[in-house]
Amino acid sequence: RLDRATRYHLVMAKGRLTELAQHGAFARIQDFLGRRGQRLDELVFRLAASFNESLRGYHRRLEVASARVRHFDFRRTLAATRTQLDGATHTMARAMRVRIAEDKARLNAISGKLDALSPVKILDRGYALVFDSSGTLIKDVAQIKPGDRISARVSRGTFNAEVKGTSRE
Repeated sequence: RLDRATRYHLVMAKGRLTELAQHGAFARIQDFLGRRGQRLDELVFRLAASFNESLRGYHRRLEVASARVRHFDFRRTLAATRTQLDGATHTMARAMRVRIAEDKARLNAISGKLDALSPVKILDRGYALVFDSSGTLIKDVAQIKPGDRISARVSRGTFNAEVKGTSRE
């Protein structure tokens, strides 16, 4: 469960991402994030469904055992069934802990990948998005010429500049 500060930071990061997503350059990244989020939702749903099905199965087994005990007073059979059920419960709990740990590791790996692909994180590493005066993302030096006004989006803001010269490497 996330604390308030973490949720606040996630909401703020989502706002910054939404702002950046308005540029066409990030549409594919946003689509990728959406697909990964959907996959994560599917995995969580499958985990919950599997856990619920296991619980229903154990509940049915308990009901069968209880019915047998009511009709017959086999205290040893009941004790054996209880021991078996306790062992199965411990096994299931251990298996669920392992499953949750695996899913958490998988979630952390996916989260790390998403973090590495985050446009904000890319800008934090020193990269910038450069736009011409009409707001078009500049991908090639041929799109501009000396004297053109450009703007650059960096990690913590935007600045404007004038092209003094260009060179193609």
